[in-house]
Amino acid sequence: MAHEYNRFPLELIPEIVAHPEDYRVLSRVPYTEYADGSHFPLVFRETPEPAQSFVFLEMTTAGTRRHDSILELVLIKCYFLPDSGEIVSIDRMVHSYEAPRYQIPSYISKATGITNESISGQSFDYREIESLMRDDPIIVSTRGVRAREFFERRFSSLRGFRWVNSVYDVRWEKIDARLSAGSPLQISCERLGFFYRNNRIVETALVNLWLFSYLKGAVSELIKASSRVEYLVWAYTARFEVKEELKFSGYQWNRERKCWYKHVYTDEEVRAETDYLREKCSTPDAVKVEVLDSRKGDSQK
Repeated sequence: MAHEYNRFPLELIPEIVAHPEDYRVLSRVPYTEYADGSHFPLVFRETPEPAQSFVFLEMTTAGTRRHDSILELVLIKCYFLPDSGEIVSIDRMVHSYEAPRYQIPSYISKATGITNESISGQSFDYREIESLMRDDPIIVSTRGVRAREFFERRFSSLRGFRWVNSVYDVRWEKIDARLSAGSPLQISCERLGFFYRNNRIVETALVNLWLFSYLKGAVSELIKASSRVEYLVWAYTARFEVKEELKFSGYQWNRERKCWYKHVYTDEEVRAETDYLREKCSTPDAVKVEVLDSRKGDSQK
């Protein structure tokens, strides 16, 4: 039975008919009906064409850097045709929990319903997760690098995959004028006329997958994002008196390395920033450039 706050207000229909300009109707995202995993495998089209594999990944985490952990993990394996962007199949979903070695914070339990008692004794099946990764899929998550950090810390042998942050890395404005890079998944859905329960990560993963199957051109942009190259320009020994200027120029402070850094995206930007920094650092060789791609994590992004 639907909760009262999820019920469509049928009593407002006369008011809606009288003043339709004051209301908007949202439809539930179709893929949310697959949340229990019983529909998979789901084949949309048989084709001899080579298909690109993806794993849509979401997680619930808790803890601090000293003892953090993944409490809930969702991975959905699917295939798209890279040229047309058409979804071929949703092969499998892994949705599992793992009990932490410490008390789950109350605010996380309140938001997710996950408690120490509800997941006591449960753990992730490494072989099941590893089997999803055997054909080198592109991993897609709304949490980006933060999800990658947690995942690779828990599954240290599953590194070197291409990861894409579907919120920031995809140029949504090129796909649909109603969308923009950086907008949360829930907002993007609402702009398209859809809704889902964003407090359930299994629905978040399914909705993220649906969005790429729903919008023409989205898969192409996703594949482009998985092939991106970025650069980190590091400024070691930058003089103290230029810190405000560096901040103004878009640099951020890295506490671990005790230096300044900035993301840039072209060779021209690299040359411009290195020339600029050589005047701000104590020695010219204190400027370093690190090349990043979607197979290499960046703990600062």
